[in-house]
Amino acid sequence: MAPPVNFTLRSANRDDAPPFFQVIDQTRRKFIIATWGRWDESRVQRESQEDCLSAKAQVIQIQNVAVGVLIVERLQTHIQLDQIYLLPEYQRLGICTVLLNKLIAEARQTHIPVRLQVIAINPAQRFYKRLGFTVTEETLDLVRMERSP
Repeated sequence: MAPPVNFTLRSANRDDAPPFFQVIDQTRRKFIIATWGRWDESRVQRESQEDCLSAKAQVIQIQNVAVGVLIVERLQTHIQLDQIYLLPEYQRLGICTVLLNKLIAEARQTHIPVRLQVIAINPAQRFYKRLGFTVTEETLDLVRMERSP
């Protein structure tokens, strides 16, 4: 596998609502429609505006171009990966692997697990399993996963 592409992270701000929406639209829309039967564009736009104002939200950039979103919540009991989305043309470049390995290392140092959830039909589950995540709960719609320290 080729080395990961160079990227940076920066704190999100209110101007990032359009890129947040764009990455969710391009990466999750088909899974949301297939799972829940519809796409609520106004809801996703509102959530994108709220998410980009969160202190937990970061923008993944390549040469100052927003290519993805990372939202991580650090709790006493675990690290919660809320969102990690990359525009399709920037997937499979090693970016998510680098970011998740950093979270896994942080979790190992603090002796807490990393947790996430994914839409059940999303093939990203295979990626998470390759990084050592195991399924802790499954519903018809969602799969919750955890990587122990």
